[in-house]
Amino acid sequence: MVVAALAPVLGLWWVVQLGPLRDPREALNDFYEAKDRAEDQLIDPLILAGSRVVPVVMAELPNKEMRLRRYGIGFLGNGRYLQALPALEAVLGDATEVHTLRADALSAIYRISPARAQQLAPQYVGGEELLGKVAQDIVAGRGPAYFERSYWDAFWHVHH
Repeated sequence: MVVAALAPVLGLWWVVQLGPLRDPREALNDFYEAKDRAEDQLIDPLILAGSRVVPVVMAELPNKEMRLRRYGIGFLGNGRYLQALPALEAVLGDATEVHTLRADALSAIYRISPARAQQLAPQYVGGEELLGKVAQDIVAGRGPAYFERSYWDAFWHVHH
């Protein structure tokens, strides 16, 4: 009986403190702290917060000093957030960005909109190292390799 009474309370606590009703800034701060998480689990607080945290992550992307920026880009692609395309295209199009971040942005764009990535990729085929490789894969009709993290992976703290 006690367990049955506690279940809804614990569920509500989780939804507000760690899940989709969590304050987006708190989720972002948790992401930045990266406490007790392996690399494949870094985006978990963002995944659990869901679409409410997307505008906060997008607002941080122009900051080249953003902690774990690469993983923020990956989160946007992992969630296939269409509204993130302009922010990702800005990273991709900035020639002063590190080529790995630009490649991550192109990969995220591909995950959100393969058609848009196919339009953009040809201009980056000759790009530096990873950026050129990702662009070549997209132009050749192969999607870039990427790691997929599900909501349930994040919820259960699955480490691959």
